[in-house]
Amino acid sequence: MEKKVSFREKLAYGVGDAGCNFVWTTIGSFLTLYYTDSVGISAAVVGTIMFITRLLDGVSDLGMGLAIDKTSTRWGKARPWVLWSALPMAIGLILLFNVPSSLGCHGKVVYAFITYIFVAVFAYTACNLSYNTLLSLVATEQQDRTLMSTIRFMCTLAAVILISYLTMGIVEKVGWSGMSLIYGALTLILLLITFLGTKERVSVGVENKTKNNLPVGKAFIMLFRNKYFYMVVALFLLTYAAMGATQGIGIYYARDVLGNTGLFGTLTLAGLVPTFLILPIFPVLTKKWGKWKVLMIGLVIQVIGFIPMFLFPTNSTIVILGLIVKGLGTGPLAAGLFAMVADVVDYGEWKTGERIDGLTYSATSFGMKVGTGLGTAIVGWSLAIGHYDGAAAVQPASAIAAMKILYYVIPAILGILSLIVLYFTNIDKIYPKIRKDLDLKAKASNTVK
Repeated sequence: MEKKVSFREKLAYGVGDAGCNFVWTTIGSFLTLYYTDSVGISAAVVGTIMFITRLLDGVSDLGMGLAIDKTSTRWGKARPWVLWSALPMAIGLILLFNVPSSLGCHGKVVYAFITYIFVAVFAYTACNLSYNTLLSLVATEQQDRTLMSTIRFMCTLAAVILISYLTMGIVEKVGWSGMSLIYGALTLILLLITFLGTKERVSVGVENKTKNNLPVGKAFIMLFRNKYFYMVVALFLLTYAAMGATQGIGIYYARDVLGNTGLFGTLTLAGLVPTFLILPIFPVLTKKWGKWKVLMIGLVIQVIGFIPMFLFPTNSTIVILGLIVKGLGTGPLAAGLFAMVADVVDYGEWKTGERIDGLTYSATSFGMKVGTGLGTAIVGWSLAIGHYDGAAAVQPASAIAAMKILYYVIPAILGILSLIVLYFTNIDKIYPKIRKDLDLKAKASNTVK
């Protein structure tokens, strides 16, 4: 079985997440602002829409995970879903940022709810879960997976930086509608590059085709016997809830707490550049110490970064310094979490004898979307509690206080909880044996054929 993955293929895989983020980051950073200030939907309603939708995502993630495991085509089982979901992703983004002005108040809420469900529950679930699953199907070696995750997040960070700096300027020139058209086209192009530039390897062969016929009930039993599955779900949930809160409140924080909307791009850059710089050396660090130790250190550094923000919340220079420290700690987490899930897939196969890539990777999609949805919902609800007024030129002190709590207090608490969960998720200590046993099993299977 061919195992070699070229740099070109690793890069083709990586740009797909940039495509996903032209939808994901744009929604997380700007959709609440668009709804509250341009469409006129209250912050509390926005938070509720996002929370309910993300709960529905839990069902769609499991269903999509099963669909991937049951899929068998000449392209593989995850790769075709990247292709099939690319266009719905682009169309969905365009629909989200084009709420018809002719609709009344209730009509706008219904439109927002339906289009958000279409994107989050269907299009993004199909696309991102299949994309995440693709990692363990393209590469079999742990170090290859780590490098692919690293390249992926370098592409992601580049996209996020561009989105943070350029979006408001694009909106001023061509409006929210024009912005969504541009980002939708980029999403489609980048996802097609991933589809065309990658090749599934693990799912090749008679043995894997037989596994596609694994009964649904048995698949869930096998999944729930994997103790690391629960821990990875918790890690994704906590990590992305923190990101959802910070991302969703960022534009408000820059404008109303620091007094300069233009600082939003700089704040984002301050957090992402250190992460970007850490990513290239992440594979080297993990090769020396293992993912678990590097992730633990990263989370500690990340939490420390919130301290100066708490002490000097209105000093933009100190806030930026805090974000730089936080970014240094985020680097290992960004690449390491997804690489860890591939190891959890291997652990499940080693423990139960059944390989269920798609359903296991539903942990990432479920945790990402429910976590981000929860974080974004908390933003809406907290702004409502703080009496935020989208039409007001100056916000009340209660709204400003809510923004501060959302930007650094809640993410710090969630970071500490992540550290506790990760402490009990050290799969590195048994992975060498897992890999050895699985390779012997694959070799024996090929010999029988």
